[in-house]
Amino acid sequence: MTDQDPPSVTDQLSDLKATVADGVKAAASTIGEAIEEGKKPGKPLDILSKLTREAPLGMLLPHF
Repeated sequence: MTDQDPPSVTDQLSDLKATVADGVKAAASTIGEAIEEGKKPGKPLDILSKLTREAPLGMLLPHF
């Protein structure tokens, strides 16, 4: 037998929570970077925002 006690359920859940939190932070960072990249001039989000500003409201209405 070992001299150490097995980790408690509370410790295991705490470790799992930290792992999940790190994963969520990494995903949010990656998504944020992709959005910022897409907003650069000539990129898809930049083009979409320009088209949306230029489109008359009446032309957008049938799409909803």
